Amino acid sequence: MKHNQKVTCEISGTKITDARISIDKDGTPYICQNEQLGAHTNNKLGYKYSWMLNKDFTGENVTNLRPFEKDWDNLQIGDEVELQHEKRTVLGVCGRVIFLSLVDDKDQYSGGYTKDELIEDGFTIVRDTQPIIEISLQEIADLKGVDVKSIKII
Repeated sequence: MKHNQKVTCEISGTKITDARISIDKDGTPYICQNEQLGAHTNNKLGYKYSWMLNKDFTGENVTNLRPFEKDWDNLQIGDEVELQHEKRTVLGVCGRVIFLSLVDDKDQYSGGYTKDELIEDGFTIVRDTQPIIEISLQEIADLKGVDVKSIKII
C-alpha cells in the first residue's frame, strides 16, 4: 500500500468505508478515517482520526484492510478511464458530470460526460493493480549465473 491510498477495513468491528493510508517519515503507516480514535499521526489527510499499523500493514483490532475498489460512482480527480487502450485522466467530478483530459495531454480538458455516456461509449476504469510475477529459485539462479543452492532468501 502507498501513502494517500484509499482503503476500506474494519477497526474494532466498525466497518470503515472512507479511509486513506498515511505513512509517516519513519515509515509507520496509519489508517486515517472519521470513525475510530487511535494513535496520532501528523498527517491525517483531512480525516479526524488515525489508527497506527505495523509496517507490514497489520494492526491491533484491524481486519479486512484492502484497497478501495473504484467504480463509476466514486471516481476522483487523478483516476484514469480507458477506451481502446487510450487513457484519459479524470480532471474533476461535479454532480453527475465527469470531466476528462485529452489522451495525449493529461492537463488539457476534452469534455464533460455522465457515467452512462462513458459506459455506453465503452470506457472502462483503469485499476491500480500491479501484475504478480512468479519466478522460481532456478530462474533466479539462471539470471544471476549461480548455482541454485547458493541463493539465500532474506
